Amino acid sequence: MKTAILQLSKEERAILARLKAWLALQLAAEAFRRDAALREVCPAGGIALKLAIRGVGAGMQLVVKNGIARVYSVGWPQLVLFFPGSASAIRVLSGSKGTAVPLPLRPGAFKALGFFRKASSRATELLRGAETPEDVRARLLLAATLYGLEVVAGDSYLARRMQIIPDGVVAVRAGEIEYFVEKRGNAIHVIEAQRHPDAVLSFADYRSAIDVLSGKRQAVVALGSGEVRIEGLLPLVQGLFAVLDRLSWYLGVAL
Repeated sequence: MKTAILQLSKEERAILARLKAWLALQLAAEAFRRDAALREVCPAGGIALKLAIRGVGAGMQLVVKNGIARVYSVGWPQLVLFFPGSASAIRVLSGSKGTAVPLPLRPGAFKALGFFRKASSRATELLRGAETPEDVRARLLLAATLYGLEVVAGDSYLARRMQIIPDGVVAVRAGEIEYFVEKRGNAIHVIEAQRHPDAVLSFADYRSAIDVLSGKRQAVVALGSGEVRIEGLLPLVQGLFAVLDRLSWYLGVAL
């Protein structure tokens, strides 16, 4: 039976709200990088939009400028999309009804909001569309999974587990895609700069990554068949799987 949003503790609601916001921004940025049509409709001067949730710490900002899309925790946005609480953020960012207040701060504010909505919608289409190229879909799923780990790692439910997991860097690879994930103390971060990894988690191809990350194929089965390989510091990767289980639990919460 799925856990309902009303069954979550205050901390869990805050984590889920931040997770939804973080993934919405990261996937919008990824959709911009992968979709030429979306890049064409981006305002000429770029956009800067921030999501802010009452009681959930610092807001997060999507910045698209000079053809580059990035997500930051600082900056002066054109518009702040403010959510009065965790529940509102969870519902709105899940595509349901909820309260979101647009606060324009600079010229182009509502163009930024319109573009963010288009980018978010396009990211969903790319994730679900059967016609989406496998490399694009695999990249979006990997981004959602790995950036999701960043948020969930701070859950007090995982505090003891995070202490046990050894520190280090994991390279996650699928075809020509490569991400680096660093576990340090009680935090996990996706890092863009290439690093020498302590462990490598590799998928045989894009389809293997899609099947495992979308839940169509169990990771244990994929490991046994060679579709997924683990090398290096195994306790580090195994520990991240425990965080991944918690991420899956959050994403399965029913509205």
